Amino acid sequence: MISKKRALKFVIWTLLIGVLSSIIIYYYLKNSWGDFMTEKELTEFVTKVKFANELPDRFYHLYEQEHPNILSSSLNQQIGKGLISNDFTKSPSLLAAMISEISRQDLDSTKISNRKAYTLAWKLEEETTQKECLNWVLENYKFDLFIHGINEVSNFYFRKGVSELSDRELSDIIALMKEPSIVNVPDRSHEDVH
Repeated sequence: MISKKRALKFVIWTLLIGVLSSIIIYYYLKNSWGDFMTEKELTEFVTKVKFANELPDRFYHLYEQEHPNILSSSLNQQIGKGLISNDFTKSPSLLAAMISEISRQDLDSTKISNRKAYTLAWKLEEETTQKECLNWVLENYKFDLFIHGINEVSNFYFRKGVSELSDRELSDIIALMKEPSIVNVPDRSHEDVH
């Protein structure tokens, strides 16, 4: 009986310490943005995100079909959903942070610092919307080494401007974000696209 009580106390203390440690680490990360960027750099980046060109309304609708509630969910909600369902989708704020130069590790353009990316994403969410972040992401997304941004990808694959694209073509661009290809858009003939 005594060993069961000790085991129970041990488990409770371990859980308590784990939860408390997680909370402390979360608040540290969320507030440590000043370690790797200045207020001026943050303001400049937030301004770029806020003033990125808007996408067609149909694109947002199709993006949310592919990633339900992503434009209305915070990064914390996405992390929580990922922990529970093992279905983590990067929020537009996290995508924006990850493709920005600010999140690069030790000035290496190929390595991303997750700490910087998550910290910047939380900071972005205080100043911008997920929709604004998605606009900036699509303006700056590197579909491959030579095709950057939604305007270039729509020209390369469809020979049209973004506003002229059909729902199917916009859906193909969303698919390209998951599986970039220089040869062709991913085969999605088996999918039912409205």
